[in-house]
Amino acid sequence: MNPRRYFHEDRVVRPFLRWIVPGVAILLAVAGSGDSAGSGPATATGAQVTKSVPFVRESIDEIRALPPLRSLAVTGNRAIPFLRIQRRSDATGESGLPLAEPDLAAPFLASSPAPSAPMLDSSFAGLGNPPPGQDVIPPDTMGAAGPSHLVSILNSDFGVFDKAGNPLQSIDLQVFWSSLGTGPGEPANFPFDPKILYDQQSGRFIAITLGGRSAPDSWVMIAVSPSPGPTGISNPTGAWDKWAIDADLDNNVQLFNNSADFPGLGVDEFNIYVTANMFNGPSSQYSKVWVVPKAQLLPQNPSSTITWFEFRSPPGSDFSMQPAHTFGTPGTEYFLFEGLVNRLGVAWMDNVSGTPVWHSPLPVSVTGYTSNVTPGAPQLGNANTIDTSDTRMLNAVYRNGSVWATHHVVGPSGKVEVAWYRINPGSGALQSQGRVTDPNRWFYYPSIAVNKDNVAAIGFSGSSITEYVGGYYTIIQPSTGAAEAVALLKAGEAPYFKVFNGNDNRWGDFSATVVDPADDTSFWTLQEYAMTHDTFTDINNNVVDRSRWGTWWGKFTPGNPPAPPPPPPPPPLSGGGGGGGGGCLSITRSPDDRVDASSVFSLFFLFFPAAVYGLRRVVRSRTTR
Repeated sequence: MNPRRYFHEDRVVRPFLRWIVPGVAILLAVAGSGDSAGSGPATATGAQVTKSVPFVRESIDEIRALPPLRSLAVTGNRAIPFLRIQRRSDATGESGLPLAEPDLAAPFLASSPAPSAPMLDSSFAGLGNPPPGQDVIPPDTMGAAGPSHLVSILNSDFGVFDKAGNPLQSIDLQVFWSSLGTGPGEPANFPFDPKILYDQQSGRFIAITLGGRSAPDSWVMIAVSPSPGPTGISNPTGAWDKWAIDADLDNNVQLFNNSADFPGLGVDEFNIYVTANMFNGPSSQYSKVWVVPKAQLLPQNPSSTITWFEFRSPPGSDFSMQPAHTFGTPGTEYFLFEGLVNRLGVAWMDNVSGTPVWHSPLPVSVTGYTSNVTPGAPQLGNANTIDTSDTRMLNAVYRNGSVWATHHVVGPSGKVEVAWYRINPGSGALQSQGRVTDPNRWFYYPSIAVNKDNVAAIGFSGSSITEYVGGYYTIIQPSTGAAEAVALLKAGEAPYFKVFNGNDNRWGDFSATVVDPADDTSFWTLQEYAMTHDTFTDINNNVVDRSRWGTWWGKFTPGNPPAPPPPPPPPPLSGGGGGGGGGCLSITRSPDDRVDASSVFSLFFLFFPAAVYGLRRVVRSRTTR
């Protein structure tokens, strides 16, 4: 045998370096960790993929100028399915997390009674509920602020506003993505779960949306706003570059029939990070991460051939991982997610300027909560509660050495409330944590942002048995480490119940709170609220009363005078129950405006005892005389 031929690098050296050395390194790392099997500091490098993908550059005006070519695949009312995760009680991902120390690293702080969050600088309506026949639930409320513009992207629409609240552009979400293909199996066939960030490093807006109904036709669509140009400002009304990555392929091979759901979006100096839960039908499988280098997406004339790295079920990963919106240049990207019971996991990637390397998570011990499906939130005027889904993490921000994150949980009283965390990602130490609570009001679907002064802001939805669903916000000053008393962004206007053919009264599934890059101090929050109803006539000539959702923008600046806190919800009258407007007496009228007979009988039986009692008092007083 020719020894040179036998030891040729193609036959031995490269396979040895590619498979044996990394495998031995991981085994040694696990064995030397001192923890249970699978709990050590395992690392992984993703599969590198380079290929030509669906690509287009076009502005909204150019899209509108196209012929009505594309018979759009999405027609009629749409309910985006919510795929729930079966939580594990003993492990995270395939590797599990080591147990953290039982003592909490930071005290738990509830909302401060005073002062209130700052008053609003401005406040105006965002994108709203589409007309009948084009309705969608939930909106997946999402937006971002640039130096001069606000961009909102929902399950229904894509829209651009100036900061005075004037709408500049608005277009159906599927139409926005449609040039990537709307036919069966194509990326924009069924767009859902949009996310958007303003990348302060490149001066661009970066948006993603999932597409396709199920594997093998599952896609991640990515859009980047125009070059900042001589003004230094990216104009989101101009031409966006858009790509689509086939999400159900692993290293460009159809290994499994798994599709992507509930994405996370992060960005740092070098890359765009996308995470997703992978499902086979209704069954959760694993998490996946795509790392897309930004440099190839930013030139004046980008290519349809792009490179990315994908991590299928990296060590210690779990579902609903949130990559951080990273400020500064730490050289590391962090991912935060739920781990063991009452534990969070913070994983990270380094070598982000080259071939990124995943590191299995550090455990973070937090104040206890039930990691499971959360109960529906009550509302005024309708006994059907608002769906609050579960306790998955909703967004994360890295700034000045800390990772901040938020989600909603079930508090000690049984109400859903907002939980927030500030974590040292290098050690896994919890620097501070707290809850945003109210004696009567439920809070859910929060989002968090952090400014240059380490002031954090949180926006969220809220409701009670005596209040319609509205939008709220608060801030956390570094001097106190506690959330200030909440302020009202937009009051709800009516009861809300919208299920189409399903069972869940969908809300959320997320919201947006971001720092304004124009001053890096003030904040914008975009929240959903229950709008006044409208009516329409259906195909059977029936007049239908329709619940509607709306979205609302608000800007606020730390240091402004405090906003008057929202009045506490009035206590429900006994027997009110929440389904009939808090127990208020009501008169029912028939369609022809006549008083319903049942209401007359109700009034009679309500006032009859009082009348008898009063008559007895009169008779007694006269007898005494």
